[in-house]
Amino acid sequence: MPVYNGQLFLDQCIESLQAQTFRDFELIICDNASTDDTPRIAAEWARRDPRISVHRADENRGAAANFNWAFELSRGELFKWCAVDDLMEPTFLQECMNALERNPDATLAYTGTLDIDETGAVLGEIYDNRANLQFGSGRADIRFRDLICNVHSCIPVFGIIRRDALLHSTLIAPYVASDKVLLAQLGLRGRFVKLEGNLLLHRQHRKRSVTENPSLQERAAWFNSRAKGKVYPHFRLGREYLLSALTAPLSLADKLRCMIQLLRWFHWDGRQGMLDDLRYYRRKAARAAGK
Repeated sequence: MPVYNGQLFLDQCIESLQAQTFRDFELIICDNASTDDTPRIAAEWARRDPRISVHRADENRGAAANFNWAFELSRGELFKWCAVDDLMEPTFLQECMNALERNPDATLAYTGTLDIDETGAVLGEIYDNRANLQFGSGRADIRFRDLICNVHSCIPVFGIIRRDALLHSTLIAPYVASDKVLLAQLGLRGRFVKLEGNLLLHRQHRKRSVTENPSLQERAAWFNSRAKGKVYPHFRLGREYLLSALTAPLSLADKLRCMIQLLRWFHWDGRQGMLDDLRYYRRKAARAAGK
């Protein structure tokens, strides 16, 4: 559980983990130098439950480093990132683990998701639930297409993931939208299994990173607190998608099919996104010149 200033929801998130029907897990809390009451709350939980350990950074290193620190400290064959503001229904862990047992070729298992507000009231289903996303296709290029070309919330990154697949990925890298690249890499290595039922509760609130940092350029510092200079997210995405497809354990024919899907991404989204990257700094310079 990577966390920074999560005092509002930390208790509720841990309570939802303690209510899981599957009990044999370790909870690793990585505190990214929180300045609120998070350290005290986390320490109290660790004192009461031997499955919980708390690790605190001396300084905020950005979300990417904190997410990856949690993985590096883990020991299990299966791994899950827990967002501190989300909740899980009691059968989430067990159902996802059972799905991976039944599907040895799958790299990840996740469930349907509901959006909730700050009080826990249900706002509705996330749009992924209704989208025809073929993350479970037997063809790597189809999975790659839907992971990079279709609009989705990246919610599978909070599913249960095979450790071996993560070890062969770039994890959450220190650049904007690296969670999309990670999912593409996992999808190139195997299918995703989506379970019926909305067992994950995804919280919408004013302090979410995407709310406080609306543009991709502004979000760069959330991923990497040491990020400096200009950021061109879509150029970086295109590069990382290309490298992911080229280095995936696929046949030459499958890699060529993935290249076709990458061209589709460029045509549908990448080209316009790259232009937006350039325009962002042009508009910023124009505003600065007008002051």
